[in-house]
Amino acid sequence: MTKASKEFLVKQQRVFDLLWRVDQPELKPELYALGKSYKIGVDLNCYSNQDAVKELLALHQRGMLSRGKIFSIFHSDHLHEAIALFKVLYHSKDFDTFCKTAAWARIHVNEGMYVYAFSVAVIRYPETFRIRLPSLHELYPHLFFKNEVIRTAYDAKLYNDPTKTVASSDGAIIIPDNDSIPSSECCSPDEYKLRYFTEDVYSNEIYYFSQLSHPFWMKSGEFGPHFPKRGEVYFFALRLQLARYNMERFSNGLGEIEDFDWSYPIPHGYHPSMSYHNGLLVPHRSDDAMLPNHKLGLIKELRNLEQLFASAINSGFVFHKNATFESIRTRSGIEVLGNLIQGNADSVNHDLYGNYELLARDVLGFSPAPRGKYDVVPSIMQVYGLSLRDPMYWSLVKRIMSYHKKFVSYLPKYTYKDLAFPDVKIESVAVDKVETYFDDVDYLISAAVKARNADDKTLIKARQYRLNHKPYTYHITVNSKAAMQGYLSIYMGPKYDFNHEEIDLTKNYDQFILLDAWGVDLQLGINKIKRSSAESEYVGCDPVSSDVFYREIERAITGETIYEIPKYPYRYPERLVIPKGSPEGVPFQFFVHVTPYAEKSMYHFHSAMFGDKKILDKPLGFPLDKPSNFNIADLPNAYLKEFKVYHKEESEISESA
Repeated sequence: MTKASKEFLVKQQRVFDLLWRVDQPELKPELYALGKSYKIGVDLNCYSNQDAVKELLALHQRGMLSRGKIFSIFHSDHLHEAIALFKVLYHSKDFDTFCKTAAWARIHVNEGMYVYAFSVAVIRYPETFRIRLPSLHELYPHLFFKNEVIRTAYDAKLYNDPTKTVASSDGAIIIPDNDSIPSSECCSPDEYKLRYFTEDVYSNEIYYFSQLSHPFWMKSGEFGPHFPKRGEVYFFALRLQLARYNMERFSNGLGEIEDFDWSYPIPHGYHPSMSYHNGLLVPHRSDDAMLPNHKLGLIKELRNLEQLFASAINSGFVFHKNATFESIRTRSGIEVLGNLIQGNADSVNHDLYGNYELLARDVLGFSPAPRGKYDVVPSIMQVYGLSLRDPMYWSLVKRIMSYHKKFVSYLPKYTYKDLAFPDVKIESVAVDKVETYFDDVDYLISAAVKARNADDKTLIKARQYRLNHKPYTYHITVNSKAAMQGYLSIYMGPKYDFNHEEIDLTKNYDQFILLDAWGVDLQLGINKIKRSSAESEYVGCDPVSSDVFYREIERAITGETIYEIPKYPYRYPERLVIPKGSPEGVPFQFFVHVTPYAEKSMYHFHSAMFGDKKILDKPLGFPLDKPSNFNIADLPNAYLKEFKVYHKEESEISESA
């Protein structure tokens, strides 16, 4: 990590100020005055793309989405206006212009549209590189917490009602929010068992931030660095999501994700019990609900796209806009297919292959037909920071990944020679006892209730339990016949399938998730390798809440403390990598693999959100990215280690610590 300069700290503070209570911009008098006085089109020389400014001004004069309305990036008119604002922010020639433009938009543009465009701009704008954004739940508490919690926050602040709150050491109003509604009001009993995972706040937010980092509408390299392996990353991320979700189903004794058919009722319902900021209820869906009539045209389009995907995968060819075709039975084919199915801006033929995921989210979410382009009520499926909550999201991911698995089945299988590491053998793998538990965390939701004035510093937090696990250590013994470098990967997967039969790693390679990977210096003879679960660069701690973070920045600006810029601004919560398990223990297994390492064989992966990493210049998920023609566990340089995950009460964990 690098020590932050005062200039960086001031920028960090200003970004938070510009996102603070966007529904009440007057509460920041200095920014409000700046936004009122700034004339965005007066000096076009302040922007490197003057046409972008002219377009935004034309849209604004014509009439954009008004303040107070619900914004959705899944609506083409909303997205067009948000992109126009983003472009003006991005093309600001200096940070001063960037802030003035944001201050103007904070007053004159729809709140949701402003937050989205400004957030994407902060991530991409060179002068705000590695600046942290507030958590989404802090900006939109009503979308993460049930109506009951929001009402309690309102009563506790305005009426000093202490009956449903608890005391806090920092003076915050704490509202308990654990299982406050019966399962029948939310989802099926089976899905209710998984709410601690599917409704985990930071798990959903990491998904949101990843979408901010690489929006589906943005071409790679158009704004900032090229996004490498975009289509491949799309599949890899969904694979990890799906495999991790299935492990939680194993832990709770649930069966396989149910398939669905566009011609039949949707099997799983979902009742969010939440409202948008303007009081409109977030759409719900009942179990075995028939698809609404106004979605029938979209269903026809979805079926057509699915036929096109199947044709492309089975034939091995995709068609470009100029009527030429391209083979996808190549190393880069996964990249082409991923972009095509996501329907992102790098798709080889968006006119033909469309945007499958966008359409599917629209249909499955059961959002009502818009009364007009500025009167939409998006479903949970149409909000990136929330869609993991809906059971049908996982059914959709399963369907998308079925195309991936079908595609790789046509690729040449790995041979023993492809994956072997001559003269290197993993002799043994041991791991400490793996134990999970639930602990409490307080989420800042002050924005759920309007502030009385600029001096209103009332803190309101919602307390939920979250899944966590004790730190554990891998103990790996490697025998090498020479001094050399290796690259060691650790994957985790189930021991048994949903039919309680022991899984075949060769066939079920996609059920394993990558936990850690790093370079190791192997000496001649026996090498004892110890690695803590907390050392992985792929995961990290949950971010501190914005009230705590803002105070840290203030102290750092005055020189009281030192703030170090994190190497990886956003990472998946380390506490969530291990599934819940059970008191008696649920069997899983680690797959450990070591392969040759050389600096020239490494790929430098750059991400505006997740930092820079060096990874093997091989397919993501190697060597578990596709099938092999032998039992991969038989490799001398691989090892399959069974272990159990035990779930304990937090008090039991504390006593044994």
